[in-house]
Amino acid sequence: MPDDADSPRDSMMLHYSCDACKRPIHPHNDVRFVVKMEVFPAVEEMSTGSSGMSEEADHLDAMHEILERMGDEDLPFDDGTKSMRFDLCDACRQRFVKNPLGIKTGKQLDFSNN
Repeated sequence: MPDDADSPRDSMMLHYSCDACKRPIHPHNDVRFVVKMEVFPAVEEMSTGSSGMSEEADHLDAMHEILERMGDEDLPFDDGTKSMRFDLCDACRQRFVKNPLGIKTGKQLDFSNN
């Protein structure tokens, strides 16, 4: 059976595009790269000395009180954690690997104050 552009099989195929440049990524011709990023708060370990234990217990008591006051309410909780996933074409992957934070690196010229 010839491949027809309007066939149901083609309409069910997944179509990908680069999240950076929006160029279509063809599964048979192009390589699709996946970038996964996770942002979360860095938590330093607490000291295990005797004063550290009492501070830790105080924090746990305070958290317990807050949770009891909240009750069964479904309040949104944002702890700063976010997971992201992006599809990239090869050209955008190369740019991303060279500069993952997208920082502009223009040359700075220092002129004298005349």
